[in-house]
Amino acid sequence: MVGTIFLYVCVALFVVFFFGLCIFVHELGHFLAAKWRGLHVIAFSIGFKKIWGYKYKGVDYRIGCIPFGGYVDLPQIDSTGPAKDGEGNILPPVKPIDRIITAFAGPLFNILFGLFLGTFLWIHGIPQDTPKLKSFEVAFVAEDSPEFSAGLRKGDFVQTLNGSRFYATWNDFIRKILFTVGEVELGVNRGGENITVKYLPKANRHVMPEEGLAYPYFFPKIPVIVMPLQGSPAEKAGLKKNDVILKVNGVEISGHDEFSEKINESAGNPIVLTVNRQGRVFDVDKIVAVEEQSAAFYRIGVKYDAKLPISVNEIVPDSAADRGGLRNNDVIQKINGRALTSPESFFNMIQQSRGAETDFSVLRGDQTLNIRFAPRLVRNYSIGVQQVFYSHPNPFQQFADVIDMTYKSLRGMVSSKSTIKPRHMSGPLGIVSVIGKAVYHGNIILALNLIVMITFSLALINLFPLPVLDGGHIVLSIIEGIRGKPLPEAFIKPIFMVCVVLLIGLMVFVTFYDIIRTLPRSAKTTAPVKELKAVPDETKH
Repeated sequence: MVGTIFLYVCVALFVVFFFGLCIFVHELGHFLAAKWRGLHVIAFSIGFKKIWGYKYKGVDYRIGCIPFGGYVDLPQIDSTGPAKDGEGNILPPVKPIDRIITAFAGPLFNILFGLFLGTFLWIHGIPQDTPKLKSFEVAFVAEDSPEFSAGLRKGDFVQTLNGSRFYATWNDFIRKILFTVGEVELGVNRGGENITVKYLPKANRHVMPEEGLAYPYFFPKIPVIVMPLQGSPAEKAGLKKNDVILKVNGVEISGHDEFSEKINESAGNPIVLTVNRQGRVFDVDKIVAVEEQSAAFYRIGVKYDAKLPISVNEIVPDSAADRGGLRNNDVIQKINGRALTSPESFFNMIQQSRGAETDFSVLRGDQTLNIRFAPRLVRNYSIGVQQVFYSHPNPFQQFADVIDMTYKSLRGMVSSKSTIKPRHMSGPLGIVSVIGKAVYHGNIILALNLIVMITFSLALINLFPLPVLDGGHIVLSIIEGIRGKPLPEAFIKPIFMVCVVLLIGLMVFVTFYDIIRTLPRSAKTTAPVKELKAVPDETKH
């Protein structure tokens, strides 16, 4: 219990520090530029809601009790009327170039901060879901999908996307499809013949039921590239770094999950691996997986997405769930009468059963069923290989990727031919939630990568030419420099008010959908509760 609380505290401190640091760096840029250009600074604050302050050379340096970033009070950058100091005295006007430099310094400091953090990612590497590939072999395509209707089939090799070759991870490839406006064009090689598959993407409610995005209805065969650990059974058997595992005991595998399943199924018996090493295919036999002492868990034998509600995607044949009566698309709502509050609570409740008969409250269609069966203790086996892939984009590539993603996101949101909508944006709540989950699961590098994306995005968004943003101040200053005088106050103030209202409305809008994404989805039903008894497990004697 103490360890869990300590972990939550560490997660909170990481999120508050780095998320706040992105905002603080932005305001620090404004502050330093303003001091350099001789603008009047009323206050510079670390955090919000002042609890302490010290005035030095006319500037009130403050510390706030709300630690999310900070702010700098610069009245002379405002174009809506005469600038006034803290006592209400009118300040002299400043040159447009000074306002432009001061406004631009905030986004500039965010970019510099992102390049600084991005250097660490460049050196360490960013974890990837799959290796980068120049083509994907289709392992499965749903028959009721637009891809299947357009002619895509299992065994096809996808070599181009929208007329261009790619070198991407599977997640990168998915992102390219999501950002496509209109038809997706796949260049496919089938038995040596090149064909084109064109289709109009549609929302994939099976994979992303809440989001409604055009996630592909097919998935590829991902090569299992391994790196043996020193002294492991894999190294002793002769496996080398970057060996590609094609088969386990003569059965082809389509990815890391299937590879792990086959290793576990061996239960410590000798394994034969079919390996591709730089084009040479051969068998490595007499590998015996060892039991991982710390990795024995009670399981029911279902596959599901790590989010609420817990919806069953697949039942492992002959598993406890299969024998107990669970079915695909069942939604598990309660275990022993206790509601599931998170994906972690589902796993924890299974472990707490200790293999005893357990009651599962399940929503199936419009009926709620009570199904009883006992989870089984499953021991994990390993041959001692790592399957982690890293990319090493330099800081400028990382910045360019954020620019590209921002442009394509905006393009998709304004197009009727894209499934990307404004509701898919995330505000502070959603961003903090994603960073917190990455830190909670120990992936500090992934969390740092998100921070880099945030600080770059903060710079880009603030450069939009809206009057209340830095970009708006820059545009108004340029117009003033060209006209030789500022725009009339009667013209500027209404525009500012409209923009403020729109931005507040946008924040409320994205925060609403952030809350929807973070809260569990409750399924309402008035159907009677039926009782299903598990089939006796004949493997127990």
